[in-house]
Formats: sequence, C-alpha cells, structure tokens
Amino acid sequence: MKLWQKIFLCTLVLFACVFNAASLYLIEHHFSQNLKKEIESGLTEQLIVQSGLQTNGAYLNQKLGFPQSVLRDFLRVAFAEYTQNFGSKGVFIEILDEHNGIVYSSFKEELEGARKELQTPLSGQRHYIIRDIGSKSYLFVISRLELEDDTFKLVYIRDISDVYTNKAEQYSLFIKLNIITTVSLAAALYLLLWYLTRSIRGLSNSVQTIARGDYTQRIEVASKDEVGSLARSFNQMAAAVEENVEELKTAAEHKQRFIEALTHELKTPLTSIIGYADFLRSTRYDEEVFFNGLHFIYVEGKRLESLSFKLMDMILLSKNELKGRNEDIQAVCGEIAESLKPRLNDCSMELVLQVEADTVLMDKDLFKVLCINLLDNAIKASPADSRIYLRGQAVQADHTYVLEIEDEGIGIPEGDISKVFEPFYMVDQAETRSRHGAGLGLAICAEIIKLHKAQIEIFSVVNQGTRVKMTFTKEYN
Repeated sequence: MKLWQKIFLCTLVLFACVFNAASLYLIEHHFSQNLKKEIESGLTEQLIVQSGLQTNGAYLNQKLGFPQSVLRDFLRVAFAEYTQNFGSKGVFIEILDEHNGIVYSSFKEELEGARKELQTPLSGQRHYIIRDIGSKSYLFVISRLELEDDTFKLVYIRDISDVYTNKAEQYSLFIKLNIITTVSLAAALYLLLWYLTRSIRGLSNSVQTIARGDYTQRIEVASKDEVGSLARSFNQMAAAVEENVEELKTAAEHKQRFIEALTHELKTPLTSIIGYADFLRSTRYDEEVFFNGLHFIYVEGKRLESLSFKLMDMILLSKNELKGRNEDIQAVCGEIAESLKPRLNDCSMELVLQVEADTVLMDKDLFKVLCINLLDNAIKASPADSRIYLRGQAVQADHTYVLEIEDEGIGIPEGDISKVFEPFYMVDQAETRSRHGAGLGLAICAEIIKLHKAQIEIFSVVNQGTRVKMTFTKEYN
C-alpha cells in the first residue's frame, strides 16, 4: 500500500471515529437533558395535583362537613376537571385505593402484565418509572394521597414519547449526515492527498529512472515544505551521484588509455630489441653490423629504463605527502636557467628570466623537476633562434605567486590541451618518439602541482606558441 493511501485510510478512519463519537455523545446528552426536563415537569405537575386534591378534600370535610362516603365522588369530579386541563398535553391521572382498586382513571391504554410502579410500598417519598406501552413511552409518578382516614395512590402518567421520537430522528439524521460527510471527506481527501504527494510520486519515478542508469534525471520542486526540501536534497544527491559517476567513467577511461599506451610503449622497444637480437644471433659476424645492432639495443634498453624510472616517479609522487619549506623562488629559477644553458646553446635559443624575488613554500627538487620538464617541452616545440620566457610575479591580493613559461613554438591544438596531462599522451607521437620521449613529462608535472596544492593552466595557439601558467599559494595546510 502506498504512503498516500495509508494517510488517506488513517485520516478517514480517525475522522469517522471522532465524528461518530462526538455526534453520539451530543445526541445522548441532548436526549438526557430533554428526558430530565420531562421528568422534572412531571414531578412538578404531580405535586401540584396532589397538593390541590389534599387541600380541597380537607376543605370539604372540615368546613362543609361532607361525610367520608362523598370523597370518592369528589375525587371523580375533581379529576374529571384536571383531565380536561391535562388531557391535551398527554397527561393522565389515576387514583387507586390501598388494594390497587381503581377509583378513577383517565388513562385509556391497556396495561399488560404486572404494574411495577404499584409494587413499591407507599411512603412519604414519591417515586417514578418509565414504561413502554405499545409504541409510546410514559412517565409514571406515584405518591400517597391521604384524605382524612383514607389513603389512596395517586398515579401521574405523562406521555414522553416525543423525547424518544426526537432521539430516533436525531439518529436518523446523524446516519444520513455521517454518510454524506464521510463520502465528501473521502473524495476531498483523496484529491488533496493525490495533489500534495505529487512530488513524492515524482521522486519515486526519478529514483527508478536513476536506478536504470539515467543520472541526469531531476525532480521539479513545486513547493517549499518538507516534500519540496526532500526534492531539492534529492536533486543535490542526484547531481553529486552524476558527478561521481562521470568522474569514475573518466578515471576508467584514463586508466584504460594508460594501460593501452603503456602496452604500446613497452611493445615498441621490446620488438626492436628482440628483432635486432635475433638478427645478430642468426647473421655472420661483422663488426660494423654488430656494433650498430648492439647500439640500437642499448638505446632501446635505455629508453625502457627511462620509462620505468618515470613510472616509478609517478607512483612515488602519487603516494607521497609534500614536506616543503620556504624557498627564494628567484634564486631557484636562476639555478634552473644555469642548468639548461648548454641545452639552450646547442639549440640556439635564449631563456628570458623575469622572476620577482619572493618566498614560496615548495619542495625544491620537485619544483626543479617541474620547471625543467616544462622548459624541456618548450625547447622541443620551439624553432632555432627563438626565445623562451620564464616569468614570476607575486599577487598580494590573494597571497599567491604566479609562474609562467611561454614559448614561440608550434603550439597545441585546442582539442588536445585537456589531454596533455594524461600519461603517455603525445600531441605529435612521431616527433616525441624521435626525441626519446614517452609522454610522461606533463603527467609527472601534474602530480608535482597536485602535491604543492597549486594550479596549472595551459594557453596555446597553433603555430604561435604556448603559455603555461602555474599559481602557487605562499602557505598551505
């Protein structure tokens, strides 16, 4: 059962219980009050009748001197007069003697069975009972009526059927009203819950869509309540999941390309080494041929050695945590320029050094490897008689130091800029291999930048040159 259906049923049942209990209480309370009023009215009227009879009886006996035998006739005449006044109100009078013999009665209904109201011994206190006779209900009030030496039973009978009829009508109205109210509430509650839970249904559909692999799914937030907050949180979670999945896909693709490139890089020199070794093994000895073959095997072996060292550097860099110290960056860049002078002279190039003096937190050896790798790439990409610029400038506003290396070389195509930091990626593979490159230099640079918690950006235009921008924080945690 769905959540909105549970809420619907629970609310409907709760309403039915509260509404029915309250309605039944009100009906019973109203009935009780009406019945109490009828009983009080009956007791009052019975007392008036009793007092009037006793007063008139005493007057006849004492003042007028009527004999005792006339009292019964007096009672009949007096009650005939009372009956004329009360009959239209549903009130009846009975007079019985000590043996329950009827002296006078205006009550015309047939009383079947024993009369319980007459079985209680007479005393100075009145008592009453309610009896159902046929389809009507009557209040019987019984008291002792003393006229001189005779004792009678005065029975006051009042028709209170209207009280019970009113109660039955209220129950009938309650049932009709209950049905109408429950049906109306059920319809309104169904529509309201269906409308209010639309975000939850959308959330459920989105979860199912994401479970099928579509991580771009989002929920439309239509409210600012808890459901809307849940929808916003879900959208944030979905965005985070999508981002993580894309990162995992990218990492998997990089890993696959790394494996493929590594396999290719190992296969090429190994194939050459095996081919030349087999050639030397199967050919007749010739000093020049043997020298050339062994030289080629040596060159390819050194290439494999260089590749293994660079891979080891990458592994160590990815696992180490940098422990740097504040170094004078101008002095360090000067040392780098001195170490590259022979190479620059051989290539007829000039390194223009424009570095501001400042201290930067760094690992000096790794910083040198970073700059030498980038400058080496600039040398390889630049023509003879060109310039390479190494600039450094402190940015006081955000406490950083910006180092830039710029060349006037062949540049990098825009589509390749985002891939140059991947291991074994080479923009011009033939040119890189001819210079014994393996495509690991920039990958190592990226790891060094990451260790320094710095940032690196590449800006390049084909046939115009490349600018590498590195931003170092002067202090980092």
